[in-house]
Amino acid sequence: MQEYNTIIGKLLSGINRKKFKRIVDKYKGDFAVKKLNCWEQFVSVFLGQITESSTLREIVDLIKFHSNQQYHLGIRKDVARSTLAKANETRDWRIYRDLFLDLVSKLKDSKFYKTTEMVQIIDSTPINLNLTQHPWIETTLKVKGLKTHVVYDLTNKSPILFDITGARTNDITWSKTMKLEKGITYVMDRGYTDYNWWYEINEKSSFFVTRLRKDAKIENLTEIQSSSKGISSQIFILTNRHPRGRTTNKYANIPLRKVIVEREKDRKPLVLVTNDFSRSNEEIAELYKQRWQIELFFKWIKGNLKIKKFLGKSENAIRTQICIAMISFVL
Repeated sequence: MQEYNTIIGKLLSGINRKKFKRIVDKYKGDFAVKKLNCWEQFVSVFLGQITESSTLREIVDLIKFHSNQQYHLGIRKDVARSTLAKANETRDWRIYRDLFLDLVSKLKDSKFYKTTEMVQIIDSTPINLNLTQHPWIETTLKVKGLKTHVVYDLTNKSPILFDITGARTNDITWSKTMKLEKGITYVMDRGYTDYNWWYEINEKSSFFVTRLRKDAKIENLTEIQSSSKGISSQIFILTNRHPRGRTTNKYANIPLRKVIVEREKDRKPLVLVTNDFSRSNEEIAELYKQRWQIELFFKWIKGNLKIKKFLGKSENAIRTQICIAMISFVL
């Protein structure tokens, strides 16, 4: 059987092995490794992912059962459960995060990737874990475990950036590590409120759509203008030059736009803020409504990528499995 005559082989053919090796070398993943190199580890966990194996024992039995096909998938011999467990615990999980990002970059370079009206949704979702079984986890009032951060391309219905942090990493703290691009419209919830980050987006000739915090100190410059039933807008400025005492608000006194969306009788209006003055009020409201696409994506991956049951208890093993699950989605 030739390497790429199998379905699994065809899926794996989407990975550039030379690029994979460079990523492995970057993190010294195969340094002093005698058994089960990073490629073999990846293929093993990947097989478990697509066959919905729930334990390491099921994975190694599957590989052993198909021993005649191991060579064609790059596995030199049967895999021992203890060896795979140790690899998941010790091999740097960032190898597989970087592999995911490389695969996504290939998608962006393909002829099928649309580049008109680029809209990206930014959000995170918790991976809650049991503190008794995972004593290393970080905890907050809402999250006990890890956070998966995703930038989701609304136009192409695909994640384009992905990372995993501890529960205590604020969404806005992570978002500041992103490389902002010109001409993108970023849509996010009010957890990403940082006036100086908004300023950076504006300086990149890009746009943002988010919710205005209730405690924001503002001055309205115009009267409320209604454009349709239940939707109106108003121009305003942020007046607090030092919102946290030490930092200087670079966006102070620069015009912004509120889009006010009326909701059901018992709910307060949704107040959106944007630096986009060209789209209509209805378009801005619809963009924020589309933010739920990433929530549907989170629901889909949790239901279909089988990451509710983890193959290991260590932080590195769990991060590795999440990354390989995301890779299987892209492939």
